[in-house]
Amino acid sequence: MPQTVRHRWMFIPAYLAAHMFLDWISFIHAVSSINVTPWNPPAGLMMGLSVLLGLRAVPLVWLGLTAADIVVRDLPVGLGTALLANGIVAIGYGAAGGFLRKVIDPGLSSLRDIVLLLGGSAAAVLIIGLGFIAVHTVAGLFEWARFPEVLLRFWTGEIIGIAVLTPMVLMARHMPALRWSWGGGAEILAQGALIGFTLWLDFGPLASSQYEYFYLLFLPAIAVAVRHGLGGAVLASAATQAGLIAAIQATGVDTARTAHFQLLMLTLAITILLLGAVVSERRRAEDRLRVRQSDLAHASRLIEAGEMAAALAHELNQPLAATMGYARAARKIARMEEASPRLTEILDKTVSQAERADRVIRSLRDFVRKGDRDRAPLPVATLVADCLTLAGPLASRHSVEITAEVAPALPAIAGDAVQLQQAILNLVRNAAEAMAPDGAQPEEAPDRRRIVIFACPAAQPGFVAIGVRDTGPGLAEVVERNLFAPFVTTKPTGMGLGLSIVRTIVDSHGGTLTAHNGKTRDGSGSTADAGGGTVFQFTIPVHAKDTQGEPA
Repeated sequence: MPQTVRHRWMFIPAYLAAHMFLDWISFIHAVSSINVTPWNPPAGLMMGLSVLLGLRAVPLVWLGLTAADIVVRDLPVGLGTALLANGIVAIGYGAAGGFLRKVIDPGLSSLRDIVLLLGGSAAAVLIIGLGFIAVHTVAGLFEWARFPEVLLRFWTGEIIGIAVLTPMVLMARHMPALRWSWGGGAEILAQGALIGFTLWLDFGPLASSQYEYFYLLFLPAIAVAVRHGLGGAVLASAATQAGLIAAIQATGVDTARTAHFQLLMLTLAITILLLGAVVSERRRAEDRLRVRQSDLAHASRLIEAGEMAAALAHELNQPLAATMGYARAARKIARMEEASPRLTEILDKTVSQAERADRVIRSLRDFVRKGDRDRAPLPVATLVADCLTLAGPLASRHSVEITAEVAPALPAIAGDAVQLQQAILNLVRNAAEAMAPDGAQPEEAPDRRRIVIFACPAAQPGFVAIGVRDTGPGLAEVVERNLFAPFVTTKPTGMGLGLSIVRTIVDSHGGTLTAHNGKTRDGSGSTADAGGGTVFQFTIPVHAKDTQGEPA
């Protein structure tokens, strides 16, 4: 039997056992031996299950109600009446849960979710109670004159059970794992002792038929809610309500007084639940604010770094121009004096690299100033060829093979060559580092370390697709979700800005940047096997002069 099916079948008896146990311990001061009690925790269990499963919970809820009628109450009415009344309750809870799951977060992440849960449940239980009590009244269990009284007691007991237990059921999946510590254990014992002490005062030395000291029970519950937020409020509410029921039983409070206790118990449960939700929501807002402040501080430092980069570009301009002049003069002298061809070749490369550095600095200045640039037609094949040359040292350092795949007769694109080179080289560098992580030997599996810089017609007319494909491990799910977010990196020394800068460059050119695992799509939309790894691809618009498809 598959494990999922096995767990599903194990869940059914577990739910039925929990339903009947909660029904048994709370079946006190009942009205006419039916399930109308001061506190009905099975209602909280049913509503929690219905919010999680919707109408799929109806059969299980109906079965739990019927089993409890048979086992706990010895079937106080006829089987047909019980089945009909329990069917009304099960369908009502299933419909209410199905509606609530569409409008709230089951994890109860905000005060709004708590308010909607309590408000929606209150309305649903009132409608359910009308049908449930009417069926038992028609069956002759009590007179119609008692209908409003019984309905009120049913409604109050159900809402107390929902307010206490439903948040616990819904939050159980999101509760952090408990970690024992002496300090935490002592705090829990102290809080439990304080709840027990206030219960003893209310039902012992300060006991009164007017309940004027009931407010004392709010003090420890509020303290727990303020200290631990919604999770603590839920547990404090459950402990307090359980203590109240135990005290009522131990002191022999009569049914009439118990009915008065119901409204006080409901007020206590709702108050600390709302307070806990407010505290948790405020703490989440404070956490988000701290993260935002940290991001803003980081961004401020980067702005200062940008200003420093602009200043450095300005200061380096003159010495770089002088360097180019000296290099050109040296090359001219070498040629005039017929120096060694090797020296002439080195001087040619020196001049070429100096001129490229000059272009990079000029592009950096323009980028920092955010000025508009007159983008000339840029041949794609030339762009890719230049990137292959510039990536040569990177390929040697990481022992990877870098090749190019350029579709023939591509039109020229409208772009800044230096910025697009920088974007492609950033993607190549990321791919090389992904295939040779820290601690890996470059000699391991050399046939698998391959990077392809490709260019082809994009699926969108008027655009060319350029990208980088590798044979690395691919993107992890967590990384893929935050791929282009700034300051997100898996590298110990990374700043998390490489892909963010690439996207900024692509966006400024009017294109889009995408990434995916394993396979890539060509311009026609067909899928080609990339041999695993990762594919980063961006689109760049075709230059206006080449929109008719003239090759560049």
